[in-house]
This record gives sequence, structure tokens and C-alpha cells, in this order.
Amino acid sequence: MEKRVSFPRDEGFNVFYPGSVVLVTAVDAAGKADICTVGAWALVNGVPRMFGIAMCARESGNYFWKRYTTTCIEQTGEFVINIPHAGLRKAWDVCGSVTLTTQPDADKFALARLTPAPAAVVKAPLIAECPVNIECRVHSKLELPTHDWIVGEPAACHTAVELIEGTARLRWDNAPVLE
Repeated sequence: MEKRVSFPRDEGFNVFYPGSVVLVTAVDAAGKADICTVGAWALVNGVPRMFGIAMCARESGNYFWKRYTTTCIEQTGEFVINIPHAGLRKAWDVCGSVTLTTQPDADKFALARLTPAPAAVVKAPLIAECPVNIECRVHSKLELPTHDWIVGEPAACHTAVELIEGTARLRWDNAPVLE
């Protein structure tokens, strides 16, 4: 397989992005909820389990600005990682393109046709349509040039009964397919 080298500012450098996405929910100190589509997330520790999410935290050009969800997480120290299924693609497009930073009156739940549901431990809502919701409390944060890598320790995990019973499964088709 022939390959070409590209560097960060070259066209084609980002052909592998985005991978799988999650919808992160959080509330501000006043209880206002927000949803942000996040394309960089991972299990980052085994025992205790911890998950990392990359949240845009600083302005840099046309594409990077502090997301309101980041402000919410800073204010409360809590968030929920909602793992969507492919049928929610339009919803994650809406949540990734509408921002409360510039549209403070927007209701992303209504715009994305998603249902907020109460969490067991944290104040942030779950997204009812997502088959997995992981309630997290912030453990630590790494500040990077445009994003903060926020590490959360799970406080509760909600999993669709079908997944637990084995009548349904999550199939991760996010690996690139070379055609």
C-alpha cells in the first residue's frame, strides 16, 4: 500500500476524523441543560474506570470556541456521556451545530428531538433515546491549546435492558473502511 506523508496543516491530514461520537450532557449552576456532540472520547483507566472527553474550551479560529457544555462542566463538576445509535445521526448533527454560546435560548433537546431523563446521581440529564448513559464526576482535567481533556469517574451507568439480556448489541462500525 503506497502512502504519503502529511503534516498537521496539510489538506488530507484529517481524513480519519471524526470517529465515533457521543452526546455529552451537563447543566450549569442554575440548572440549565446543554448537549454537545463530542468526537474524541475514550475509556482511559481500568480500575477505577475513568472516561475522557475532549471539550472545546478556548477560541481559536472559526471552528474552535468554548462550548457552553464546557462551562456547565466547570460549574458543576458533572456530566453524562450518552452513547447514541446510528439512528440518532441527525440529532448529533443538530447538537454539534447549535451552540448556547451564541444562541443562549436554544433548546437542543427540542431541536434534536431528544428526551431528557433524570440521572440517578448527577444533576445533568440523560438522553432517553441513547442505549447507554454514563454519569460522571470530574476527576481531572488537562488543558490543551483549544480543548480540555476532561477525565470523569463514573457514578452510575444506565444500559438498555436489550443490551444486558443479549437481545441487542452495540456494533461499532466506526472503524474506517478502505474501499
